Amino acid sequence: MLNVESGSTQISSDVIDYPARDMTITVGAAMTVGQLQDVLRHENQQLPIDSANDEMTIGDLVAFDISGPRQYGYGTLRDYVIGIEASDGIGRVFHAGGRVVKNVAGYDLCRLLIGAEGKLGKLRQLTFKLKPLPVEQHLSVAAFRTLKDLDSALERLNLSSTTPQILDVFNSPAARKLLPAMDSALASEKISSSESFLVLGFDGLRKGCDWQTKALAEELHGTASSVTSVARSEAVTTYCRAAMQFSACDTARQKGWSAKVITLPSRVVAVLQIAMDLGLLACGRAGNGIVYLRAESAADGGMVRDRLTRLVDGGLGYVEIRELNETSRYPVMTSPVERYSKTLHELLG
Repeated sequence: MLNVESGSTQISSDVIDYPARDMTITVGAAMTVGQLQDVLRHENQQLPIDSANDEMTIGDLVAFDISGPRQYGYGTLRDYVIGIEASDGIGRVFHAGGRVVKNVAGYDLCRLLIGAEGKLGKLRQLTFKLKPLPVEQHLSVAAFRTLKDLDSALERLNLSSTTPQILDVFNSPAARKLLPAMDSALASEKISSSESFLVLGFDGLRKGCDWQTKALAEELHGTASSVTSVARSEAVTTYCRAAMQFSACDTARQKGWSAKVITLPSRVVAVLQIAMDLGLLACGRAGNGIVYLRAESAADGGMVRDRLTRLVDGGLGYVEIRELNETSRYPVMTSPVERYSKTLHELLG
């Protein structure tokens, strides 16, 4: 066991270095997300990246570039990984970045390895910069009778005086799974009378959270049919976990297909319109232009593929359709990156 710099807290041997006053930490890639959270909590610090479960390893978190609802306010792993130790295909160990925040020497290989799924090297150690734990966390849920009202609300929020850390959207079918997870009082007649919902999360001092919650309700007055505030920190954690589980592709339980759409934030409502037309569950990051679609039963995803492909045609986004059964999973993608890659292969032979 190692000691934190403060000299009082015992932490896991997976922690390589933790100068808490510098707000950085270096850990082994085999450490789990839950273990890292426990270590950081003792120093009132956090790595503000959401995951579907606490058993995921830090190596997998980085290799697959996992991020969730809080990426709107906090960013993604590319904003927090400052150092990497990895090994290449023949076992040679190499390093990128360092253990201090102001490390700008050399090529930024850290960003290259994040999301590479281990294809460019096997991760061994990772260094993160950290954030302080917020004193208070509030969650607000706004319900909208029509998608047109939702679109108007998103336009207003571009000029909002509030600074939410979470700006998520989901439709009525998805609400039946997500709202009860946050607060049983939210799972009422609002679901049946609303087409879509916005979830906004705030954190900081209590006075600031209270002011932002009140200001948000005033800004959405006239477009939202209701705005409900949940002033419990665990509600934010519970929602983020439920949203991550929604977006996860579970081949053991789910049949049919699911889709991930990355597009302009201004086209998120258009994705929800497709979901409504075809009876799909939809949930995603309204502020980042990322929406996940799911079918509750096995279905032909051909029509969904065609409509989503037309939506992002011309380089306005990316679509991944994941067709599922008990033994296979394959993506069908359309993106500018794919076209550029094909052109490069042709030019380079």
